[in-house]
Amino acid sequence: MIAIMSAGEFFERLEQACQSGHARSISLEPGQPLFQQGDDPPGLPFVTDGKIDLLRHTATGRSVRIHVARSGETFAEASIFADRCHCDAVAAGPSHLRLLPKRSVLGALETQPGLGQVFSLHLAQSLMTARRLLELRAITPLTERILARLSDVSDTTGALPRETSLISIAADLDVTPPALYRAIAALEKRGLLTRPKRGRVRLTLK
Repeated sequence: MIAIMSAGEFFERLEQACQSGHARSISLEPGQPLFQQGDDPPGLPFVTDGKIDLLRHTATGRSVRIHVARSGETFAEASIFADRCHCDAVAAGPSHLRLLPKRSVLGALETQPGLGQVFSLHLAQSLMTARRLLELRAITPLTERILARLSDVSDTTGALPRETSLISIAADLDVTPPALYRAIAALEKRGLLTRPKRGRVRLTLK
């Protein structure tokens, strides 16, 4: 049976397995990219502190956030097997990363089949997360979309976790913050959530 491990544990195990080159530390300022769409993939990043937005550019020039990587998470795992990066990775705030070189990662996965299996499970989880965001963005009206997302991320008391902002929820759902706030006001009026303080919401549990 394959043991499920956290992203941090996986990254540590992978670093130990790399035959050449340890992870290097990288610090990014808000708005600074780690890589951009079309760049050569640099390797496997792990967020030690901060938040990284993954942004894809459409044919019309629009930028769409497809994922956000937070502290304790890896991201852009699929780029290890690609010739080019398929999105931008941009710091959403002051962020600190560890980065394993692509060649070292591929070597470790090739020589340790068990590690490759764990990596496959990790990729599958990332894919499910991305698909969930696509499902949410298809829900109408917006109020129902917001309820669905809040149900996904809220804790057992219905509260939004401290590290999750309403701005982040708006980006997940691909809506503007003003539209999100208007919909939240409508949900509060219906008694489906409360706003205990500025920038925080809590679902009304029934």
